[in-house]
Amino acid sequence: MKHRQLAQLDFKLLLCLQQLLLTCNVSQAADQLHMSQPAMSRALNRLRELFDDPLFIRSNSGMQPTTRALTLAEPLSATLAQLDNLMQKERFEPGKSKRQFRLQMTGYMAQAYLAEITKKFYQQAPHADLETINLKEKSLLNQPASVADLTFCSDAMYVPDHYRRQQLGEEFFSCVMAQDHPLNSLDQLSVDDYLSYPHVITTLGGSPHIRVNDMLSKLGYQRRIGMRLPHYMAALEIVGSSHLLITSTTLVVERYKQQFGLSVKPLPINMEPATYYQVWSPVVHQDPALIWLRQLCAQIISEMIEKHKQSQNHKLS
Repeated sequence: MKHRQLAQLDFKLLLCLQQLLLTCNVSQAADQLHMSQPAMSRALNRLRELFDDPLFIRSNSGMQPTTRALTLAEPLSATLAQLDNLMQKERFEPGKSKRQFRLQMTGYMAQAYLAEITKKFYQQAPHADLETINLKEKSLLNQPASVADLTFCSDAMYVPDHYRRQQLGEEFFSCVMAQDHPLNSLDQLSVDDYLSYPHVITTLGGSPHIRVNDMLSKLGYQRRIGMRLPHYMAALEIVGSSHLLITSTTLVVERYKQQFGLSVKPLPINMEPATYYQVWSPVVHQDPALIWLRQLCAQIISEMIEKHKQSQNHKLS
């Protein structure tokens, strides 16, 4: 059949032909497809024109298929089976998958959540591969959708408006310092205390705006930035061995307090929490494998944030 003919084909005609071959009876074929007999007769006439063959000949014993009709039976059955498979919704079985998945995140989020994600990922998909890609502040504005399957970020990141997003939780900010820092002896920090020592900030590239600086500026204050660096874990280690301060959410800090000799104090100013999201391109929104990945990661991160929040509330009570 030429492509021009294929473009004109009503695929329901193939179902009609299949039933006609099975029943050799127009009325019975019509009943099987819940059609009227005249509608089936019209379908048969269209099939005859399409294949340029009578297909069925009336005889004393009923309708008899022509040689051409008989040769169509097997390929017709295979074609309809393939079309049926084509229309079936794709299923994803993580236990059998050998796919490579790409996660994009900052160093902080990798340190906070990646180990647990990796553990659960390979428990469910032992033959699949996992790759992580570094996230900078404006990465999502410039990169193709194919770069990452799923991105984890805070509300400080630039996310294209057309991206899908799911909120995972919130973390509050605290002032982190060395255990032997002069301010650690205070029960509560004042704004003057907070501003009296230099601060470390971790940069992601892109905008010069820092959440804490913007908040202080609104209140008429300015802090001294003693060090800028892109590596969060290095920043924690530096804070633990100096008089520098860092303003940070504390899920990772609590994990490394003992190792780096850190102490955590409430901020002397009110700051909105950091809200964390997983975001993804609409191009991959209905991919069954990535639906599984999003559900897996959302559950892990949300549970970790909630567990940390409960731990912090318990310490305050």
